[in-house]
Amino acid sequence: MQVTQQDLQREFHQARQNAAHPHRLPTLSVPQFVHTANLPGICQALAATRHLLEMYRRQLGDEKIHRKLQRLDKRLLAIASQLKRIDTDEK
Repeated sequence: MQVTQQDLQREFHQARQNAAHPHRLPTLSVPQFVHTANLPGICQALAATRHLLEMYRRQLGDEKIHRKLQRLDKRLLAIASQLKRIDTDEK
């Protein structure tokens, strides 16, 4: 069986049409401001900050900064864990 130029063009265009479906990027609800200073709002802000930090970290090529951002993320995670414990203790 021989493959012709038309076969290649048809398959190429079909593949492009199938790949043209846009991918939906997840949206992150980042609070613009907190109306009340409560633990759930603070935890939500920390989660949003960690997510944005991770997205930024993945774009970097500098390994030294990459590691610094990982350490910062671990600190933020520790803070979030402490806040969850405080929230649990209050209930």
